[in-house]
Amino acid sequence: MDKVLLSGDFLLYPKKVPLQVLLTNKNLTIKNKLTKGAPEVISLADVIGCHVLQGNKTTSAQWYLCIFFYPLKKKVFKGYSRCRSTKSLGIACCDSDSENKSLAEKWKKAIKFITAGNNMTEDQTDCIPEIEQRHFVVYINPFSGRGKAMQIYKDHVKHVFCEAEIKSTVVKTEYAGHACKLAKEIELGKYDGIIIVSGDGLVHEVINGLMDRVDWEQAIKTPLGIVPGGSGNALAASIVYASTGHHPLPDVLPSSLFEICRGKICKVDILAMETSDTSHVKKAKITYGILGTVIGLISDIDIESERLRSLGSQTRMLLYALMRIATMRRYNLTVSFLPAMADKEFGLSLETSAEQNDNAIHNAIKENYTAAGDATETLVNDLLPPLDEPVPSTWSVSQGEFLQVTGVNLSHIAVDTILHPTKKRSDGLLFLTQITANVNRRSLLKLWDSMEDGTGLTERDNSSDVVVTPCRAFRIIPHSKHSEIVTLDGEKMPYGPFQCQVHPQLGRVFGTNY
Repeated sequence: MDKVLLSGDFLLYPKKVPLQVLLTNKNLTIKNKLTKGAPEVISLADVIGCHVLQGNKTTSAQWYLCIFFYPLKKKVFKGYSRCRSTKSLGIACCDSDSENKSLAEKWKKAIKFITAGNNMTEDQTDCIPEIEQRHFVVYINPFSGRGKAMQIYKDHVKHVFCEAEIKSTVVKTEYAGHACKLAKEIELGKYDGIIIVSGDGLVHEVINGLMDRVDWEQAIKTPLGIVPGGSGNALAASIVYASTGHHPLPDVLPSSLFEICRGKICKVDILAMETSDTSHVKKAKITYGILGTVIGLISDIDIESERLRSLGSQTRMLLYALMRIATMRRYNLTVSFLPAMADKEFGLSLETSAEQNDNAIHNAIKENYTAAGDATETLVNDLLPPLDEPVPSTWSVSQGEFLQVTGVNLSHIAVDTILHPTKKRSDGLLFLTQITANVNRRSLLKLWDSMEDGTGLTERDNSSDVVVTPCRAFRIIPHSKHSEIVTLDGEKMPYGPFQCQVHPQLGRVFGTNY
């Protein structure tokens, strides 16, 4: 049994019921002193904030401890949801107003210290360390999705941040690429993280802005918090899935805010994509991403359905999906990749968790940095040969007609679409999925259903027409025109040969692992 750190008598608001409350490093236990029923137990893992409030002439206590928590509860029919709950505990056991206030402040400091991820000892209860208030900069794209991002901030983010006592500085983006410029120029020392209220496009901009800084190596470790406000929201979905393990996902908006307010920071892999530079200087253009690249069916649907944005993401995607499945465009591609062989290259095992592999990956990361003249260090795509040169003999190569090829870094490609349920956000791998043009429509619809029902794709599902391969780098050379669409993080990229490499655990996001 956990050691009781604090115990005391309280009054339940507004019923004036006398309570005994016990605090441990895991739970807050509330016992009704008038009944013999089971006590109420609030898990501190669900608590995001704690306030001290003053009573008035109509209340039974001079001071109150108000606790805000968001337990994960099962819905009536299917799935889970983070449900907002509060508990107000009145303090009236001391002789003076000031003593009651001091006792309330002591409980608040203890709860905040523990919920910040610390383990409290009995010795610390007499002098509880103060937890500094966090300050986030919030980037809002007022045009993302259906233009509701600002309303999401006002109706949800602002109130939850108030409960968690988080200070925020709001910046509205004004044009495409503005967030990239902001991230490149921001004084990061002033903030504890960057919160993005938008879709995956703004996340993409922020990552590239951070990587374009002189201090990129530290900048890219700035924790990112994602509040879904766009049409895709794949990163937000992947974070919630990794934190809960549930599909269908718990409501993504409250779940995302909960992860941000809890303040736990997780490592995430970053993807580097090289495309041909069209200028006279023969040099690859490098763009960074976090979700992955797509050529074929899904990228066509994603980009071409933009003209129906007013219908909402699900409707426009469904309409274009049905149309594209009916027409079945074929893409002539050369696909090359470096198989993971994780146990030999990294000292890793695909069967172990990302956390168990941290040390091995960390050692490998160090080899990816090199000095760039007398300036700063730059990230080197050490696994990628020049685009105009053949791939090494250690790579596998296939050429033919494909319906789609994806190189994915996360589990989800949309809130309701899970492509790879076993994909971890910091495992140092890319999941390359090749769907050949021979796949029939029935198999394709079955595949689509599997992405919506949570089954998704793994190596166990490999067939002659659908192949999933964990890899560390890949190259795709398109030989056919058609739509001429290639996407990275849902953003349209230059059409032509491109190659990608994963950089393990380079970035940071707010989230936990279930």
